[in-house]
Amino acid sequence: MTALGTGSTSPCGCGGASAPDLPPDGPRGTPCDPGPCCGDDLAVNPFLALRVAFGMLLGEDDFRVLMGNPRGKQMLHSAWLHGSGVVWGLGVRRDGGELRVLPGLAVDGLGRELSLETSWCVSLTEWAAAWAGRHPEPGHAPGDPAPSAGPAQPPPGPPGPPVPRTVEAWVLAEFATCPDRPVPALANPCDVTRRHDDFSRTVETARITIRSQAPAPWRPYHRVRVLLGLDEVPPGDRAGEEARRAAAVVARVPEAHRAPALLDAFRRLAALDATEQAPERAEGDACPPWAPVTEDHAAVVLARLTVEVTQYEECVRIGEVTLDAGVRTAVLPTTTVQELLCGLAPALIGAPAAPDAGGPRLVPESLTWSREHTVLSFDVTVPLAQGSAEPEGVEISSLSDAGRGWADDEVAGIRISTDGYRVKVDLDQRPAYETVRIRVRGTGAKPLYGKDPAVPFAGVVGGPPGSADEGNDAIITVRLPRVSAAGRTEA
Repeated sequence: MTALGTGSTSPCGCGGASAPDLPPDGPRGTPCDPGPCCGDDLAVNPFLALRVAFGMLLGEDDFRVLMGNPRGKQMLHSAWLHGSGVVWGLGVRRDGGELRVLPGLAVDGLGRELSLETSWCVSLTEWAAAWAGRHPEPGHAPGDPAPSAGPAQPPPGPPGPPVPRTVEAWVLAEFATCPDRPVPALANPCDVTRRHDDFSRTVETARITIRSQAPAPWRPYHRVRVLLGLDEVPPGDRAGEEARRAAAVVARVPEAHRAPALLDAFRRLAALDATEQAPERAEGDACPPWAPVTEDHAAVVLARLTVEVTQYEECVRIGEVTLDAGVRTAVLPTTTVQELLCGLAPALIGAPAAPDAGGPRLVPESLTWSREHTVLSFDVTVPLAQGSAEPEGVEISSLSDAGRGWADDEVAGIRISTDGYRVKVDLDQRPAYETVRIRVRGTGAKPLYGKDPAVPFAGVVGGPPGSADEGNDAIITVRLPRVSAAGRTEA
């Protein structure tokens, strides 16, 4: 169950079961100062509050509601709005045959603080022995059938030396509690199992385990992550495709207006992501879950552990041990996030960019070849002025893959369509080499010119602004298929 210790007053009727105690792949670690740590016994009621009235008799369940409401609110806030990760410390290092985790603080996937006040030690030898027992070497698996009777075989030769096996595992921090400070307690005299004292405190702490698999990371807001280039878009991912199209639209907006366009796309995609976001549900959950993940996926990853394990019959030895703490997630304070965002400010708060004069721009996706790569065509965003396309307006050169250098490919003429939106460049012959560099001029004495407004060619879509006096060159590099060009004269 995701709802922990909700008590019998939970509005959806869930019982007070504590979080499941998941068995690790090997022995649990123990604090270097051992203590009687046990499971979670704290109430969590983020949406259930105590309503008191004059003269009301308060019992144990009422106090659990009273404590569970603010605790649940805090966990709800931390889990959904901050996420899990390490806040400080919790360094992991090898200490002889043990793995030692240093003191520190983390927040798990359910929003609980994992506080480790003393070092916690895990026996690597015991863990390796437990792992080897579950993963026997080939030919030594328990329960293998005995060999069938047959002709006598010569005795096998001496076995070769054992082969080390490399094992990858994960060091995790999980939430735990320790009862503390026993005090006298009232008991029913008719209850033969009664206790005369009980613990009056619960200490929140952390326990360290080693598992063969890390919990799946919680990465919400997929559309926003695709928009900002953080997520890949696998085939069939409709949400990712939607975000990729939005990113392409933002990239084509002139630089001076790109920040507002990005903000607009961010807000729209974030709204769609938030609408589809839902808590993870565990099998058998009767109550609507309130946390983003279940208890199974709430642990915090501290390090990736790589161990060389060698088994000598019943003896297991560990060799080289590698620890990678770079796989952990860090939870940054808001002040640090604010300062990091200021690092992006120079790109937006520099000198005001000059407004774009509205000159024609090349659409890179429209570039095509025809007539055996002797005609190059492309589209522009606004009509070109007829007669402004001189052969000097487009330069084409190609680079040899075999080290012969550059070749200048002669442009015979440039044609502009009747509506001014399509340009065709005629070459004397196919470019000499496979790497072709195309330069459409918006600068110099004879650039391509717009019709309305009558300003120079401004470059590629999404490029820097062009002025009414000087535009920008558009430079595109393409690869052509390799063909033999016998008899061609190359520069």
